[in-house]
Amino acid sequence: MTDLPTTLETAAQDPLAMALGFFAVGGMLTHWLFRKYPVGRAIVRIVFLILLTVALLHADVVPYKPLEMTGSPLKDAVRAILKIAWWLGAAWFVVGVLRAFVIVESRPREAKLVQDLIAGLVYLAAVFAIISYVFDLPVQGLIATSGAIAIILGLALQSTLGDLFSGLVLNFSRPYRPGDWINLEGGTTGRVIEMNWRATHVLTARQDLAIVPNSTIAKSKIVNVSSPSGVHGITITVQLDPRTPPSVATELLERALLNCRLVVAVPVPTVMVKSITAAYTEFEITFFVEELAEATEAQNELFDLIFRHLGAAGLDLASPQNVVYPSAEHPAPKKVKTRAEMALELVATFAALTGADRAVIAAKLKPRSYDLGETLVEPGRVLQSLFIIASGVVSIIRNEAEVETELARLGPGDHFGEIGLLTGSASAVTVRALSPAMIYELAKTDLAPFLEARPEVSQELSRALAERQVKGRSTETGELDRSVPTNRLTSWFADQIHRLYTIANAD
Repeated sequence: MTDLPTTLETAAQDPLAMALGFFAVGGMLTHWLFRKYPVGRAIVRIVFLILLTVALLHADVVPYKPLEMTGSPLKDAVRAILKIAWWLGAAWFVVGVLRAFVIVESRPREAKLVQDLIAGLVYLAAVFAIISYVFDLPVQGLIATSGAIAIILGLALQSTLGDLFSGLVLNFSRPYRPGDWINLEGGTTGRVIEMNWRATHVLTARQDLAIVPNSTIAKSKIVNVSSPSGVHGITITVQLDPRTPPSVATELLERALLNCRLVVAVPVPTVMVKSITAAYTEFEITFFVEELAEATEAQNELFDLIFRHLGAAGLDLASPQNVVYPSAEHPAPKKVKTRAEMALELVATFAALTGADRAVIAAKLKPRSYDLGETLVEPGRVLQSLFIIASGVVSIIRNEAEVETELARLGPGDHFGEIGLLTGSASAVTVRALSPAMIYELAKTDLAPFLEARPEVSQELSRALAERQVKGRSTETGELDRSVPTNRLTSWFADQIHRLYTIANAD
């Protein structure tokens, strides 16, 4: 029976046993001291690998040759452990070099997959080397056995392996990348946020995370909305009153498209008359946005603009098909409204007014017509009136350092000039017609007495103007945003309107 104290004393005199203890203690200290410094930890590991190689060769232990037994179980165990550590350390070093230098056509994600594959092969080779050079076992039989095991595992993990190899194909063919918007056959639509070996993670428009197996994607139809560019096309249909001439309706729909800033100019949006029946005239509108994320907002805004442009022109949407139109001999009674009254009905600022109130204001409006490209307001001009857009589209442009920046587009129901009217400050922007436009001017001498007689309308006007200012739609000057707190804008406008009474009475 082996004497344990004698064995330990003999092992203590063995340099490799001392090296094993040194490396074990040093490894634990390195992990504890350098756990937040991966680069420093990697450098220490390389130093340990070099020292281990020197120690093994000094003791006539060659890592790539079968282990020679010394007759002492403890010494043999120490040498086996050190050889195993050397092979694993060498494999780690080779994998580190590969991860640092192996790049596939400047594609970091594909390089990561190749690195993972090579790393797996390197560690597998290290395991076979340990079996052959440390345990002195025949590798050929193990490879044959592992092949049979691999076949069994392959059949058992067929679905998982299908996802894995499909992931490889998808990552190398790159039909989409993280950040792209995609449509998958089956109804999954969203933005790709992650691609891994097994599945693709898609964030849907409802902010739900859809995890789609790669094998399913590889078999389905993929529509990459973000490629070759992020521009996305949308098609909507609008049914109008059949008594509306198609040419007139087409022009108004084109103006609504022009009014929407989310609709890009290229590719050019189109309006097509799809069908004409006794019940309605159907138009198909195709337009484009910069990315799929803007599709819903753009569609909602365009429908609102279509309603406003049609309302300003006095045109109606199609009625339900079961509605019987009045005959020409006995037309239904309909209150006739002036063009100015129809324009005022679309102005959200005057939503609190009654029909009679709007009729009073409409009588004071002065119409002004502008052609395409004509300038309505130049910078430096002090506006003394409120300008209400009845038809057409105008652009608000700021010129800084000889660079023109469009701030907003206004259409029927919008207005400008309120800040200059209330404060007397000069305009800092240019207002230009993007289409033929009809503008109504409401002078402060006509507006002030009406507001003074109707305090509730004055308060509603103050609130509406404050909301416009908060939304950033003030076009005359940026000074108001910096000088007046957001929560006091309504009272500020109320004070300015009260000041307007005084100025108007003095005049």
